[in-house]
Amino acid sequence: MRKKLSFSLITLIAGFMLAIQFNLVNQPVVSDTRDMWQLKNDLLKEQQSQVELLESISKLEEKIASYETKKNESKEELLRETLSEFKTDAGLTEITGKGVSVSVQPIKEGLLLGEKIEYISPVLLRRLINEMYMFGADEISISGQRYISTSVIRDINGKPKVDGYSLTDYPLEIQVLTVNPKKLKQRIQGSELMDDFFIDNFEVQITTPSSELTLPAYQNTINVEHMEPIIDGGES
Repeated sequence: MRKKLSFSLITLIAGFMLAIQFNLVNQPVVSDTRDMWQLKNDLLKEQQSQVELLESISKLEEKIASYETKKNESKEELLRETLSEFKTDAGLTEITGKGVSVSVQPIKEGLLLGEKIEYISPVLLRRLINEMYMFGADEISISGQRYISTSVIRDINGKPKVDGYSLTDYPLEIQVLTVNPKKLKQRIQGSELMDDFFIDNFEVQITTPSSELTLPAYQNTINVEHMEPIIDGGES
C-alpha cells in the first residue's frame, strides 16, 4: 500500500513539473522594444564619441610629428605657428569651408491666423546647437556671431541673446561648417527636435550652399580664469 502511495505521489509531482515546464515553453517571448531602441541610441552615441576621440588623437599625433620635423627650426617660429593654431581652434580667426545654412523663422500660417509669435526659446536653440555638434558640426555662427566653447545662449529681459547679442531678427541664420554637409543636413532634418520647433510655431529650413561658407572670428574678449603666467627662474 505504501509503495502504491509513494509511486502515485512521485507520479503526481513529475506530472506537475512537466505541466509547469510545458507552460513556460509555450509562453510567448515579449521584448521591450523601447528598451531596445534606447540601447541602440546609447550605442550610437558611444560610437560617435569614440570616432571623435580617435579623430582628436589623430590630430594630436600629427602635431607631434610636425613638431619633431621642425625641432631644428627656430623656437620663435614654432611658437608663432602654435599660437596661430590655438587661435584658430579657439575661434579667434575667420574660417572658410563647406557646410550647411540653417534658417529659423516663424511659421507663416501662424502669422496669418493672427497668433503672437514669441521669440525663439534659448533652451530650444541650445538643443539645436548641441545636436549639430553631435551630428558632425565643426564650427558654428549664429546671426553673424561666432559660437565658441565659452559662448552662452540665454534669456535677458525676455529676449534670447548669444554672448550679449540679440537674436530677435528673423529669419535667424545659422551657418555650420562640417566635413560632410549632406550627412549633417539629413541628420538635422530627421531629428525629433524639428517637431519641437514646429510646436513653438517655428520652421527650420536647411540648405547646402554650392559655394564655401565664411564664418567670422569671435569678437568678444575671452576671460581665462584660474590661470596665471609661470615665471621661469631657470637657465635661459
